[in-house]
Amino acid sequence: MTNRPKIFKARSVNLIPTSQSVNILAYRRVVQTYTSRHLTFPSDILNAFRAIEARFQPLFRSDFVFGLPRSELDSQLLWQPQGPMKRRRNPMTNLPIFPSWSWAGWVGEVRCNSNENLSRIEWIEADGTQHSGRDFRYPADVNADVFKRLVYRMKWRGALKDGVPYYMERNNPESYFFHPTAPENERTQGPNPVPGTDHLVFEAEMEEGTDAFHIGGHYKTWALWGKGCTEDTHTVCPLVIRDADGYVAGYVMVPGELATQLSPTNRYNLVNISRTKKREQEVRGKGNPDSLVDEEDVTMEKQSFPDRPDVEKANDSSACDQRRFDTEKAWCLYNVMLVEWIGEVAYRVGVGTVHIDAWAQAKPRKTIITLG
Repeated sequence: MTNRPKIFKARSVNLIPTSQSVNILAYRRVVQTYTSRHLTFPSDILNAFRAIEARFQPLFRSDFVFGLPRSELDSQLLWQPQGPMKRRRNPMTNLPIFPSWSWAGWVGEVRCNSNENLSRIEWIEADGTQHSGRDFRYPADVNADVFKRLVYRMKWRGALKDGVPYYMERNNPESYFFHPTAPENERTQGPNPVPGTDHLVFEAEMEEGTDAFHIGGHYKTWALWGKGCTEDTHTVCPLVIRDADGYVAGYVMVPGELATQLSPTNRYNLVNISRTKKREQEVRGKGNPDSLVDEEDVTMEKQSFPDRPDVEKANDSSACDQRRFDTEKAWCLYNVMLVEWIGEVAYRVGVGTVHIDAWAQAKPRKTIITLG
């Protein structure tokens, strides 16, 4: 490939993407800048974003749902806070406005997810049908036929830039997509919130049982060096996720305002959103990552790697105990969301990662989740 992707036109001051821009990188840059600004009327967060959405729509071939591109909703649920953050509320009623799963539902700067990840959720529509994210991106008549899917993928070229995958149609090399995406009029439109609500419904694995994982305490290295979070000043808190034996299995990043209010009397769970790899890991395994079978890759036996770095001294992005979990295997992490249940609806608290072996050993089960 001769052309390298640009996020924005050189010396551009308006942050509107141009051709040869990886759509998800341009979106990430714009959203991070946009959410770092102060709005006189916080409820106007989405109204003010409409013009930006209109410019992004052809780059994604998709409309937007509460500020997130509908075609990439499974990956864009994984945005991370970059500093102090609190729920966006109606000043008259003090009730939250906009869903917890969207950055629009929060006040504070965010960074959208652009890491390569493999979705592990199945969207459920109002008529009860289930779809993967890929189902909503490919032409409607392609998804049910393996041969047609292969033929469709042959129309696209893929590449990797700084760990971010991007694709271009062979007959349209000026547009760079996070995933192959057909024009809107050729696709089934989704995912869709439950009519009359801002709730998303999907099936995913969820850990259950009080002994599966223990969440609490700061991941000290990340807290101090990465986020400036201390015992007295909470900005964004990287909370440790420990397995039943007390080993560090991962972390979850929680806004300081929420981290100090987690209550043992409330119900919390971790939900598996997607599979990913360490940012610095170049090994991608054999074959097409989309064809990976998790059950074939996980290890249910407890392992030991005594020569690897101590968990607080390790210098990589796995954020788990390398003496207990094999962080050298490809795609060794799951992106997880910590949710709090209020009635039958789950609300986002934070997102992070868990090692795939720790997750499998916790014996999660598939659950239908309504996310508000």
